[in-house]
Amino acid sequence: MALGVLSLLIVLQACGEKKEEKGATPSARAAPTAPTQEAAISGTLKLDPSLKEKAGKKPLLMIMASKSPDPNKPAIVVNRVSEATFPYQYKLTSEDITLVGSTFDGKVYVTARIDPAGRVGGAQPGMIEGTYPGNPVTVGSTNVDIVINKAY
Repeated sequence: MALGVLSLLIVLQACGEKKEEKGATPSARAAPTAPTQEAAISGTLKLDPSLKEKAGKKPLLMIMASKSPDPNKPAIVVNRVSEATFPYQYKLTSEDITLVGSTFDGKVYVTARIDPAGRVGGAQPGMIEGTYPGNPVTVGSTNVDIVINKAY
């Protein structure tokens, strides 16, 4: 009995698909959709050679994305990388969200920072950082390359 019902469902489904294909006009068919962009930002980080000693031998690199250009506002995404070496290929995704209730979409300001104390807030003495010159950047962008070139 179960096999008979399954066979009937398969036949009905196949008939329905053929009917839709024959009866549908080109304008009534669904247009193919473009693949959605991954909610990510990626690029390469470089360290200005004049700041190499300030970075230390085992730097803690933090790559941050914020909805605001104000460095005192919290970042919504923070990716921490221990003992980073440069150049460093990075990718920020929604898995890196640190601010509860935030979404990784729209335009954001991307900054890379090395802080010996590992702090995420505003700039402090001893920190070095770089920002993407084309900020704000749209989530889904690639080649968001940053040079860490500013010391505090």
